[in-house]
Amino acid sequence: MQKIKYKTIEDNFNKFILNIEDYFFNKDNITLFDKRNIIKVVKFNNKKYAVKSFKIPHNLNKIVYRFFRDSKAKRSYNNSIKLLELNINTPKPIGYIELNSLFLFKSSFYISEFLNYNFEIRAVLNDLEFKDRENILKQFIDFTYQLHQKGIYHIDYSPGNILVQKDNLEYSFYLIDVNRMKFLDFDIDLRTKSISKLTTNIDDNNFIIDYYSKISKIDKNIITKKFDFYLNKEKEYLKNKKRLKRVRG
Repeated sequence: MQKIKYKTIEDNFNKFILNIEDYFFNKDNITLFDKRNIIKVVKFNNKKYAVKSFKIPHNLNKIVYRFFRDSKAKRSYNNSIKLLELNINTPKPIGYIELNSLFLFKSSFYISEFLNYNFEIRAVLNDLEFKDRENILKQFIDFTYQLHQKGIYHIDYSPGNILVQKDNLEYSFYLIDVNRMKFLDFDIDLRTKSISKLTTNIDDNNFIIDYYSKISKIDKNIITKKFDFYLNKEKEYLKNKKRLKRVRG
């Protein structure tokens, strides 16, 4: 017997959510991402939505997510609601649904409005000739500082998870992939840990450190020392991760 848990931001989305598998697996959908998780553009009532299907967990986690831990879909929805309450941009959450058996977690989906964005911040960091690059980076660091001031720690704060909309020379930044997030007070370690994952480009990192120091009024030498520590730690983590993948084949 299938057990369903779901929540929508408005009741008129109930039909969409409760029949999400039919909508999601429609052959006419556009697939945006298909690796660990799958993200598709799905139409409902002539409007586009982004639907994320999370990878089905292994057997032990099927029990954990069934009874003891919130699903990634539920966390995505709740965190998105919290972000909007804090006036931080994220695609508008529509709802989530969990499909379970009596004793095991089966699958989950998170639904949000589809965002027509101009580019990811990754495009700016990867292209030294990107138009209006310095202005974009300054506004992005301002945005990052506001996240820290509001106690928002996006654990997956990587360049592919920040979408950008452009309006003349003003830029709006949107957080995605928000299921892993904490809301807490930021100390200097957490601030530098957060910004150390953005790029390995030395000039860009120096720019980020310098500008973050100016707007935060934190001593640049303190930020640099902490930043270098977490940057090297991240590099070591990625190196070990690649080594482990080679061993596993």
